[in-house]
Amino acid sequence: MLHRVVLKPERMLSVLPQVDEGLFVIRCPLLKKTYQVILYKYNEDYFLLRNPYLVHLLLDKSKLQLSNSYLLGLIEQAMEANHYQMTTKEWVTLDLNTLRYQSEVEIEMFSFGE
Repeated sequence: MLHRVVLKPERMLSVLPQVDEGLFVIRCPLLKKTYQVILYKYNEDYFLLRNPYLVHLLLDKSKLQLSNSYLLGLIEQAMEANHYQMTTKEWVTLDLNTLRYQSEVEIEMFSFGE
């Protein structure tokens, strides 16, 4: 079953070490552009997925009925097509600590469970 939770940056900082596999959609309007990231965490590895369709799909509130298999399939397609960039826990922490000072941060966590 796919679990969807809305988080603040402070909460994500505390949740992230406890998650073995999860997908995080982070969006925040900034002065000149919108910061928009899809972060996939698998064990100790962090990947920034580069798939605009996935961002649109995950931020669309009417698509609450996504299944584990469908979402994992989209992640797998992005990885196979090399539409990702590896990142580190330190960079993720830096971004979240910076975003804590923004007022309109949207973070949605998708975790995969039975």
